[in-house]
Amino acid sequence: MIILRHLLKSAFAILLVANYLINTPATAQNSLKIASSQSTKPVVTTERVRAELMAHAPQGIHSGIGSSNDDKISANTVWVGLQLAHQPQWHTYWKNSGDSGLPTQLQWTLPVGVLAGDIAWPAPHKIRIGNLVNYGYEGTVLLAVPLTITPAFKPTLLSSNLDIKLKAQWLVCKKECIPEEGDFALSIPTKGSTALNAAAFEAAWKAQPKPLITNVGGGIPSSRALLAGDDLSFELQGLPVEWRGKTLALFPETPDVLDNSAVGTQDWQGAVWRINLPLSAQRSASPASLPVVLRLADQAGPNAGAAWRTELPVVGAWAKVAAAATVSPALSAALTSNAAANQANPAAQAVQNANLSAAPVNLTL
Repeated sequence: MIILRHLLKSAFAILLVANYLINTPATAQNSLKIASSQSTKPVVTTERVRAELMAHAPQGIHSGIGSSNDDKISANTVWVGLQLAHQPQWHTYWKNSGDSGLPTQLQWTLPVGVLAGDIAWPAPHKIRIGNLVNYGYEGTVLLAVPLTITPAFKPTLLSSNLDIKLKAQWLVCKKECIPEEGDFALSIPTKGSTALNAAAFEAAWKAQPKPLITNVGGGIPSSRALLAGDDLSFELQGLPVEWRGKTLALFPETPDVLDNSAVGTQDWQGAVWRINLPLSAQRSASPASLPVVLRLADQAGPNAGAAWRTELPVVGAWAKVAAAATVSPALSAALTSNAAANQANPAAQAVQNANLSAAPVNLTL
């Protein structure tokens, strides 16, 4: 079952890559393209998700070095983000999607002198579908991103706004999964402030895991991950006092290391929390350190409560990893032939795109 699950995930990723990278003609007219055709607007709505590009610049937009008592807000930082409001029972994915799925992808088009940072991922929760365990979001979630305004950003008299464009791709799933995408645009005035979405960004920052201070003083790490055969044993200190004695949920940021469906055994010994989890039978990475997110196990949703993040050194020697799943020569040749044929026949390519994009992909096989 584990091997089948890994192959399904790999095959599903290949299908989406082939769909997005090989089959994206300008003439294709499918439901997803129609949903994203309003490129001058900040909102794209499908039957499953309402996606909106938001901005937050309460101190206005200024280039150079800014300062503030709030580590999230400074005069040279603008926050933007894609808010995904899911229909009931539908979900999208965290940076590590778990047993199946793909993380949401954001591709920015920004003026010279404006630099996009990484997504400030809110803490996920576990979504169980049959034997699969995925990491993601239901309800409403905001994927916030900081934009740094450098001195190279030079608005002009004719164009005094900060113009932002976003190409976003997300995989939305219930029992079936459907790839969706949207083209978004915002024009933020450089004169004045923008704070209409303050509550949404405040909630997103609150849902982002806080850094957990561990291993102070050197010597043997007080928090670490110990390899023991086919298991990985985690030992953590510095967690909130009010968490002691409670059951926690652990989310590895590195995919394909742990068996996501395993419950594991955990306990508290004073201030030290321990959990023992089996490695994935199809492990594809042997990291020297493992970043993890922790939250109370009975909490769910991006706004459910505090979460913490730390990066643990891995102690011990990794066993040889399983061979990574690859595209077979036959499939590779078929994809190449298909791409060439579609380029020669745009009408056929449009039909194929419509079929691939509109048809759900069932991951429960």
